[in-house]
Amino acid sequence: MKKLFVIMILSTMVSCANSKEELKMLMWSDTIPVEVYKAFEEETGIRIVEDAISSNEEIYSKIKASGGGYDIIVPSLDYAHIMINEELIQELDISKMPNLTNSDPNILSYVLEIDPNQQYIMPFLFGVTTINYNSTKVEEDVVGFDIFTNSAYKNKMILLNDMREVMGSALIYLGYDIGETNTTALKEVEILLRSWKGNVLRFDADSYQISYANGEADIVHGYPDTVSQVLTKEQKEVTKYIVPNKGAIMWIDSFLVLKDSKNVENAQKFINFIHRPEIYAQVMDYLGALSLNILARDLMETEPLISYEGLTNVTMLRDIGNDSLQIQSRTWENVQAQ
Repeated sequence: MKKLFVIMILSTMVSCANSKEELKMLMWSDTIPVEVYKAFEEETGIRIVEDAISSNEEIYSKIKASGGGYDIIVPSLDYAHIMINEELIQELDISKMPNLTNSDPNILSYVLEIDPNQQYIMPFLFGVTTINYNSTKVEEDVVGFDIFTNSAYKNKMILLNDMREVMGSALIYLGYDIGETNTTALKEVEILLRSWKGNVLRFDADSYQISYANGEADIVHGYPDTVSQVLTKEQKEVTKYIVPNKGAIMWIDSFLVLKDSKNVENAQKFINFIHRPEIYAQVMDYLGALSLNILARDLMETEPLISYEGLTNVTMLRDIGNDSLQIQSRTWENVQAQ
């Protein structure tokens, strides 16, 4: 999810002053429209207190530090796996969330590999990390990560400042698994990443979409909905969102309820509400995203920024284990230190 929109961290309270119950949630910035929160509160009397986050690492560090009194968090699948293993997450009763049965079984299968009985992970949305470019500024058809070796666009390109995303993409590009730790393979990755780094303006996970919108960059690696939300109508018409031809990173962001939550019933009500087809369609229209909820697809009023047909050559971002992560981190640090 991966899906960053606002640089600064903010807290949004969607409520009426006399609400007696609430849910405190860590959510990706500008993901769920305020109108949806208001509709949930009007229906249930439960207000949502949302703290915006910008990375999985931020979610993890907040919860590890103190828990923060949160009820619901929305990490990507790799971090969900880590937090379940560390016994930070509470079991839920999926029978109280019948709208989850509308989930696309192909996408749900990735969740079930980690959580076979779906006791912990309630998928929210999914997507693919794309290469996004201005077709009036880029003279060739971009098909994949080859573009980052093209010096014609030197200092007009940005790669995500995210080790898992960038190293994972480089490993896939070279034909390796995203969990690869072989010394020879990682040396190849380091050489490739150095060649990309030589042409990019910077690695950036916070403001790449702003740099694209203001013309500082013409090609950015990132999340299509994040880019689209800051563009003018004219810019949207000339922006292309490309699923890399040699393979793309897919992610799933899921609702998890923390072990120490005192509002489990209300959390389950909220998750079920979001997956109500007409509500879920409203959220996906807002994001321009692919719909995990099959019934919501026919209710959406806008076309997703990428097509379902483009998801044939994707790799799910998954937990690769702490040992592998530490080994890969050394390669990433070498590239960053160049």
